[in-house]
Amino acid sequence: MNSAVMRKTMRDALPLLVIAVLGILVFECLLVRALGEFAEELVETWFKLEFLKNLVTALVGADLAEDVTATSLVTIGFAHPLLYTLVWGFLLATCTRIIVGEVDRGTTDLLLTLPISRCRMYCSLSAVWILAGIPLCLAPLVGIWLGEDISPMSEPLDLARLRTAPPNLFALYLAIGSSTMLISSLTSRRGPAIAIALGALLGCFLLNFLAQLWSFARQISFLGVLDYYRPLESVRTGDWPLFEIAVLTGVALAVWLVGLWHFSRRDIHAV
Repeated sequence: MNSAVMRKTMRDALPLLVIAVLGILVFECLLVRALGEFAEELVETWFKLEFLKNLVTALVGADLAEDVTATSLVTIGFAHPLLYTLVWGFLLATCTRIIVGEVDRGTTDLLLTLPISRCRMYCSLSAVWILAGIPLCLAPLVGIWLGEDISPMSEPLDLARLRTAPPNLFALYLAIGSSTMLISSLTSRRGPAIAIALGALLGCFLLNFLAQLWSFARQISFLGVLDYYRPLESVRTGDWPLFEIAVLTGVALAVWLVGLWHFSRRDIHAV
């Protein structure tokens, strides 16, 4: 890895990282406060409506109406679209910054004249977004803890169970980041690279949503990465989702290696 490339990428990514982390913290705090005020209404009224029950089930990937506790309710914060938006937005912006961004700007010729191999460049960029994933994936848990400290719920949260969710989120983060790196290594324009990656993510989200409502979608849901991210199930049992983490990490490693191989061998034309 090259420290100069890492420092430059860190400087470029830091403002977006700070915004994403702060956004997650604020959202989780507000979510805990809202759930604390409306938890009883949510259980007694919303979950009796079949449509809303199915909607919440599709969101968190499991039936939240079964064995409802304060801890299971706040798990919504680990699978909320706003959380996905902040995390995915950071990943798409960072992973395409150098790999395809320099090609798109026409400055890749200058960059590749530096005494840095493409492998080291690829690894340096990867190290930045991987390290940035640590605060991003811990932010939901910290935000929930802060929210409970500021606005305690009717029953105390079991943080020991909630801590099983961030590792699963981090494994999902690695899989998405590695896939974006691969897409970046295959394209020469940043716009299309982001569009392809975003389209794939939205497709996975839609498949995961439909899997709770449609039997056919349930049969093929294993094709999407979100099928291996089920925070509610691990929080309920208190068991670490080792299988899901292993699958996502394995996919991330395989895709990352393919991206590295292609980026190291591709012919980059001047723009």
